[in-house]
Amino acid sequence: MLASASDPIDEIANRSGLPASEVSAILSNCEANQTSMNFCAWRDQLVAEQKLEHVVEATAGSSTACKTALQKKIAAWKKRRDANCSKSASREWGNGSMLPTAVAMCKTAATDRMRKAIGTEKCR
Repeated sequence: MLASASDPIDEIANRSGLPASEVSAILSNCEANQTSMNFCAWRDQLVAEQKLEHVVEATAGSSTACKTALQKKIAAWKKRRDANCSKSASREWGNGSMLPTAVAMCKTAATDRMRKAIGTEKCR
């Protein structure tokens, strides 16, 4: 799961090694250049994953067993998601500069679908 940082700017700054102010500037115009597009797609992916975590927490409630089962399910799903997104983005973009953006966009869309699916589950 994600680190506890709730602000995607802080998370991206931490992972990229850039100051938060620079990350914020990059994210201020997603169409400015390739770096901005990549960072904005990365931000969207982090936000989608945070929302998924919140749904897991809400679905599991106080049930540790349920939370553990959901986390195990999501961990296995993330491996499949990551492999599928890398494969489909590579088919479409090769090793071009859009590849990281395409992978992140695919992961975001898949994560949004999983969040909706998990939100309909009931723990037993």
